[in-house]
Amino acid sequence: MLAILTIVTPVFGIMFAGWLTERFRYLPEDSAKVIALFSFNVAMPAFLFRAMQEIGEVPEAPWKFAVAYFGGVVLVWAAATLITQFILRRSLADGASISLASCFGNTVMLGVPLALSAFGPDAAAPLGILVSLDSLVLWLIATVHIEWAARRERTVPLLLAIAGVVADLLRNPIVMSIVIGTIWRVIGLGVPDLVDRFLALLGQAAVPTGLFAMGMSLATYRITGQLPTLATIVLMKLVLMPLAVYMLAGPIFGLPPVWVAVATLTAAMPVGANAFLFAAKYDRAVGSVSAAIAVSTVAAVGWSSAVLYLLQID
Repeated sequence: MLAILTIVTPVFGIMFAGWLTERFRYLPEDSAKVIALFSFNVAMPAFLFRAMQEIGEVPEAPWKFAVAYFGGVVLVWAAATLITQFILRRSLADGASISLASCFGNTVMLGVPLALSAFGPDAAAPLGILVSLDSLVLWLIATVHIEWAARRERTVPLLLAIAGVVADLLRNPIVMSIVIGTIWRVIGLGVPDLVDRFLALLGQAAVPTGLFAMGMSLATYRITGQLPTLATIVLMKLVLMPLAVYMLAGPIFGLPPVWVAVATLTAAMPVGANAFLFAAKYDRAVGSVSAAIAVSTVAAVGWSSAVLYLLQID
């Protein structure tokens, strides 16, 4: 258990430092935004590009891993949609935001550092697959869901809305750094030692600045929204999602233990900020999703430790 705390405590400690900084106004206003932009647009792409160069031989077919993870997404999405309509008595359009929040985790800022700390370089390959596909697949599903639900009020054609999502992702520095890094490695171009040292130094800032900015942003989230909806999102994201992914990745597909562990740990991450951006864009369940981000992130302090313990990571 001490080994698990050694992995988890520094990650959440940096987040707590960010929260304290914002809570007591130690830095100027909008500092969180600037730090987050640096991490997301500059440091993290360097970190991920370099990580793609260090991936060794992939021990399993990547499609199995993708099907296992996103198969879990489909199961949880369907369950969240049904609960939204028939138990929470909310609209199908609200169900898009609620379902996305139930599946979309904070993979980059929390999942990546925790998985790399726990499993080492062997986690780079499955993490690269997840990070490169996660936003694309979930945003597309959510867009189709809400555009179909609001088809009578739609002002933009569905295909045009989907094309807009794809265009946004192609401009996403996180996704493109993985894509370019993977192509670079497959072609075998190599990275000069001087460039590699530069990327390594820059990439070292990615995780701490991202976690710090995330902690600062938590101080601004408000615990609002309907309690049943909030509880549904948190339970689906922290419990049902990792359970579904674990069953598919382990017992059903029989993936290597580290890949199963990475998939399960990533699935157990708290609700990601992109779920809030989607909810705010369409003005659907905004308060509940915002509250779920704050609550699930605080709960993740203990929950991620429990997941690592259950995965028997020593």
